[in-house]
Amino acid sequence: MTQSLAHPSVLPLVLLVALLLAAAVVDFRTLRIPNRLTAATALAGVAVSVWAADAWLPALGWSVAGLCVGGLVMLPMYALRALGAADVKLMAGVGAFLGPQDVLYAIVCVLIAGGLLAVAVSLHRKGLVRMLRNSRDLSQGLVFSAFTGGWPQAGLAPGASVGKMPYALAIAGGTTAFALLRLLPPSV
Repeated sequence: MTQSLAHPSVLPLVLLVALLLAAAVVDFRTLRIPNRLTAATALAGVAVSVWAADAWLPALGWSVAGLCVGGLVMLPMYALRALGAADVKLMAGVGAFLGPQDVLYAIVCVLIAGGLLAVAVSLHRKGLVRMLRNSRDLSQGLVFSAFTGGWPQAGLAPGASVGKMPYALAIAGGTTAFALLRLLPPSV
């Protein structure tokens, strides 16, 4: 049996995907995601979760927990300057829609999409070797910091970066892939 668009779990996902597509288009054009869009995503996630639930207080807690998990899991990437603050806020908004458990699965999909996007952007800019060297250097620095107990240092040499990329594309693509997988009927 397939789910129709009127199914209660489908409508919030359609709204989430629409908001993420808007963020991806804006980010692609400007390399920025406006705060009003990240805030609208978070507020819509909380509102839809509360509206669709039988009991509003547990739904509110579930949605806020998802918002916190989505933002907190991505926060270290902001601290390492691998993501912008708007990307973290957008992922928090995704968490408000998906809740604390499903947002973790969505983040895995987003990170895979982000890796594919990084390779595509590097190929387009003819900087794949530089991107791979940067990835190696950052990984070695993080591992060294972990073994020595120091604070991770993730700085690149000036001019070493391949450049900024519109990470909202990865957030939209990865989250949409997760949402579509979630809608598939369970296998026997």
